[in-house]
Amino acid sequence: PMEIRHYSPPGDGLVRDDTIVRLMGRIFAPPSSKILMDIMSLTPYPGNPTSDHYEENVPDDMLVAVWAVGAFLNNAEYCDDSKTHTFNLAVSDYVRD
Repeated sequence: PMEIRHYSPPGDGLVRDDTIVRLMGRIFAPPSSKILMDIMSLTPYPGNPTSDHYEENVPDDMLVAVWAVGAFLNNAEYCDDSKTHTFNLAVSDYVRD
């Protein structure tokens, strides 16, 4: 499970349930707990999410990306598909002035 937190200034409208959004944020994933995400940017895709055709109008540009600075804890291991690989990465909080 993930908890998403987004600051929204007074007067901003609420995002309707089931709306597809593009998110950019900072993630904290402690072991054995829910993932926490502070949103820096939230852009909803237009349209009526209750429509049967809503997802047909969403572009196929969904991209999951993670930027992290850290150290590899082990060598990469290939998954069953022989294309994807996994590794453990130690990261710390990144503070920028």
